Amino acid sequence: MVIIKCLLISQKKKWINNNISILLITVFLLTGIMATAHAQSNLMAITTKEPGTVYLDNTRITKYVNSGIMDGWVKKVVTDKERKSKLQSIKKAKKASKKEKAKAKEIKELYKKMSYQYIHIQFDSKNFRYKALESYYYDKDSQLISRDTNSSDWVAVPVDSPEAQIMKNMTDYIQNNIEYVTMK
Repeated sequence: MVIIKCLLISQKKKWINNNISILLITVFLLTGIMATAHAQSNLMAITTKEPGTVYLDNTRITKYVNSGIMDGWVKKVVTDKERKSKLQSIKKAKKASKKEKAKAKEIKELYKKMSYQYIHIQFDSKNFRYKALESYYYDKDSQLISRDTNSSDWVAVPVDSPEAQIMKNMTDYIQNNIEYVTMK
């Protein structure tokens, strides 16, 4: 009788240990898969002339209910083509004041190093305009190389521009995922 009880207890412990192991493995696999999927899904690609260059961070969208202002962050990847074009346009600007030349030199150095930037942007959906609140510039190693915290003035959203596409995607995201959007 004692031997049978010991065997039953021993078998029960093995069964519990096996089930706990299976449960833990399942939890680790699921959390690993979900963490990967979540990490990839927080940036929504914006359709532009150069695919894969502009992304909307859908984890940082705020809608100001009373004013209709939408607030969010955009990641803009600088392509080699864009970098070359920007550097060429700086070279062509020959007639400029000392202050403008100093600013152009600063921009030139920034574009030589910059891999991407994060832009804090607001859209006024009622008046179809936007403004950049701040920008953070990063190199290829994701090291912050510069920041600009000077807010721009409101500017009309150009038709068929990346800004218009960002505004559309932000509006669509808010309408379809209201539970994930901060409302103020």
